[in-house]
This record gives sequence, structure tokens and C-alpha cells, in this order.
Amino acid sequence: MFKKLMLVLLFASSLAACSLLAPYGKKVTINKSLEIYIKGDSTTEADAKKMGNYLAELWKDLDNQKSFQLVKENGGYTVRMVIDEAKLKTDGPALDVSFAALRMVLENEVFLGSKVKLIVTNNTFKDLKTYDDTTTLEPSKEEATKSEDTLSTK
Repeated sequence: MFKKLMLVLLFASSLAACSLLAPYGKKVTINKSLEIYIKGDSTTEADAKKMGNYLAELWKDLDNQKSFQLVKENGGYTVRMVIDEAKLKTDGPALDVSFAALRMVLENEVFLGSKVKLIVTNNTFKDLKTYDDTTTLEPSKEEATKSEDTLSTK
């Protein structure tokens, strides 16, 4: 009985250690500047490589470090992308269009037939902003003012 209890405790502590050592998931390195962490039982290394190879080709001239986390659940994909929090605060509305477009590209070019939710995160994968098929983009203050000016001059 004692041996069985010790075996169960050893197994449970091993599982806990794996979760603590890899809190972001299993790392799949695509190239020197692109890494994707896969998390969850349904997410495969093939999913990560498919997305990673597509993004590597799309961004082949960029060499800044890019980190993603990929989770497949309920037939759809959640893609978390690490970004610079300060940049999101200063350039948020201008970046919204780019992130919404990236989400659509992933949904229509990489994961055909599956819904994709893109979440921009800080460097510890803490969610900052979500882009999905219900996201509506608000015009920036400059764009809104420009539109108002154009309408008032007509």
C-alpha cells in the first residue's frame, strides 16, 4: 500500500514539475527569430510548424525575436503573440488593423476551416488585447477627425 501511495505521489509531483518547468507549453523553434509554444492535448507540433513556416516566409526579412503560443481547442485555434506593451499603448489603434489582418491571414491561409482568435500578450503571455471574428476596429482620433472634416466640407 505504501509503495502504491509513493508511486502515485511521485507521478503527481512529476506532472506538477513538468507544468512548472514549461508553463508556456512545449517550445517549437522555427528559426533563429521565431518560436512557438504549443499547449494543450489537441495542439500538435505539426500545427506549430505549419503556422511557423508560414510566418517565417511572410516575415523573412525581419530578424527581431517573435514568440507565439498556440492552443487548439473546440475545433479552433487561439494564437498568443508577444508584443512590446509600450508600443501597444502608444500605437494601439494603428496596430489594430495589422493584428486583425494577421488573425484573418492565419484563419484563411494557415488553419483553413477553423476559427482563429489572436491575443496579443506581454512577454509572459499575459493577455493584453484580443482579436477575433467579432472584433470591430475603431478609427484612430486622427482618422475620425479627418472623416468629420471631409464630411463637413461637402
